[in-house]
Amino acid sequence: MSAHAIVTAIEEEARAFCRSRMTGRADQDLDAKDAHCKRIAALVRQLRPQLGTVEKRTFGQNGTSTKGVPFTVARRRRTARPAA
Repeated sequence: MSAHAIVTAIEEEARAFCRSRMTGRADQDLDAKDAHCKRIAALVRQLRPQLGTVEKRTFGQNGTSTKGVPFTVARRRRTARPAA
């Protein structure tokens, strides 16, 4: 499937889930939700390699990384240019 076809399938799946009505039976509703989530996850797994970009890692807020390790950011001083 092309990336556009996968995105279209994700949109259709979301529309179908929005149109569905809950039956009032918790077991059936939970099964429907689980099946929907599995289909969306499978489509996203197909789409990710076709995008061709790796998700960027970002530093967390308040001086902690995504793994919870504290860090500090030090600025580099500009090197002085020799006088010409």
